[in-house]
Amino acid sequence: MEISLIDKLSGFEFEGFVKKLLEDLGFRNIKNTKKSGDFGVDLIAERNSKKYVIQTKRHNKEVGLKAVQEAFAGKQFYKANFCMVVSNNEFTKAAIELAATCDCKLIGRKDIVKWLNKKFASSEEFLDFIEQKEIKKFKISTNQLVEEYKILKNKLGRIPIISEVDKCCKYSSSVYRKRWGSWNNFLRSLNEPIAFVKNIAKEDLINNFLTIKQRLGKIPTRQEMRPLGKFSASVYERRFGSWNRFLTSMGEKLNKKQEITKDEFISDFVKVKQKIGHAPTANEMKKYGTIAPTSYRRIWGSWTNFLKEHGEKHQERNISEENLIKEYLRTKKLLRKDSLTQSEMDNFGKFSSSVYVRRFGNWNKFLRHIGDKVNRDTEISERDLINDYHRRNFFAKLTSSGLHNYF
Repeated sequence: MEISLIDKLSGFEFEGFVKKLLEDLGFRNIKNTKKSGDFGVDLIAERNSKKYVIQTKRHNKEVGLKAVQEAFAGKQFYKANFCMVVSNNEFTKAAIELAATCDCKLIGRKDIVKWLNKKFASSEEFLDFIEQKEIKKFKISTNQLVEEYKILKNKLGRIPIISEVDKCCKYSSSVYRKRWGSWNNFLRSLNEPIAFVKNIAKEDLINNFLTIKQRLGKIPTRQEMRPLGKFSASVYERRFGSWNRFLTSMGEKLNKKQEITKDEFISDFVKVKQKIGHAPTANEMKKYGTIAPTSYRRIWGSWTNFLKEHGEKHQERNISEENLIKEYLRTKKLLRKDSLTQSEMDNFGKFSSSVYVRRFGNWNKFLRHIGDKVNRDTEISERDLINDYHRRNFFAKLTSSGLHNYF
């Protein structure tokens, strides 16, 4: 049987595939970790009364040291007996040597091929398994979300707060926010009183902030707090008066000025350009600049628009399909989501969604191409529709003026 079928699975599908593999190897009580704070661990399972933590890696190259290090860290965090990394590819020599010293089990490409050939008589049989076992995640109905919410509410005897939903509910709060726009909008749809998070310990707020900062490798913006952590920036603003006051109390450099002039935007851009020797990409601006690229997008509409207005060439041309998919998967993992919207890609990805639209025709065609759940029309917010209209209008003007060759 061809291992290439495994290589085409999305990260979510590969994780489901690994669950089946583990079941056949005698593992039981296999569970997914939470959406955030998983320390690089995707699955937790038991075998022979021993606890294992497992990291799944669907890679197009050999898996290195980092995967073993993360799995070992997860073992300590979850107080497991063993850790394991399962990949559709092989491991580097350094990763194998490190795994031997920390008793980390490695299941690589050759192991999976042996299992596939033993388990499935043909590629068609494996594809049937993919369909029948529902490795792909299908659309969750509104009734399912409401029912799971009511189950948790009855269990607690009160309206749950967002952190409790993330910890105890079958679906994370991000699923509800994606469907209704915000958690409070969901509560309003049920005529529930709006829940405000009260009496959160200052220590919990600080730990949440530090966790996100460590994951990003930089001071998070207001917009990055809610998707990546337990509490939104508004919780900090209620406690400290403003987001910048909280940052000041932590001794952090303010990452957003109250009023930034266009001259300050340009000055920051020039400094980064001089530092790295070329016009920076949005990702490089995020890494080296003091003003986040999302702030540029608010003024100029997109990073490309800013570059164009100032006579700079876009650095993100001729991007390979492999790199586009890799960046999407990285962003999806960062946000701990099963599928991303265009606005999420614009705000957190290295490449804007418009790059994917130009390559694949539209965003949903790209999602189908990699096997991810498409964004249903019924779930598109009014803001996304308006943004999409302006985006299409912008590119239509570029095409009519002959400027499309610029990209």
